[in-house]
Amino acid sequence: MTKHWLTKTVVIGVAVMMIGMSASAIAGMGRGGMGGGGMWGINSSNLTDAQISQLESEQKAFTESTQDIRLQLKEKNSSLRFEQSKKAPDTAKISSLQNDVTALRSQLDQKRQAHLSAMKQIDPNFSQGRGRGAGMGAGMSRGVGMGRGYCMSN
Repeated sequence: MTKHWLTKTVVIGVAVMMIGMSASAIAGMGRGGMGGGGMWGINSSNLTDAQISQLESEQKAFTESTQDIRLQLKEKNSSLRFEQSKKAPDTAKISSLQNDVTALRSQLDQKRQAHLSAMKQIDPNFSQGRGRGAGMGAGMSRGVGMGRGYCMSN
């Protein structure tokens, strides 16, 4: 009987804790996404609707303007990996592909810096505390973000 009572207590406690955590997560959603964090480090809690709209517009423009570069980068990286995996790789081709990858990364980095400057003009606190997390950093599921994750080398 004691074991049965203990099991019920644990199950009820876990259920209450899960409900509490869910309510907390749902309450944190709002403008800008979960916890006010939104995408790309946008912390909308202190921003006007116009600023949020500007940031989202700038983000969309950046994503669209870099789409071709990111696709080319993915193709070049894929070709590079394929060439490197051959039993008799062509070192001249590998060198050429690596130069192409480096040039594309440089183009993307330049566009990223311009984008970050534009975002900071709209919101001077943009990216504060973001580090390299779910925004443009390595945690952005390769191919969509920036940092080391932008190469789309999945």
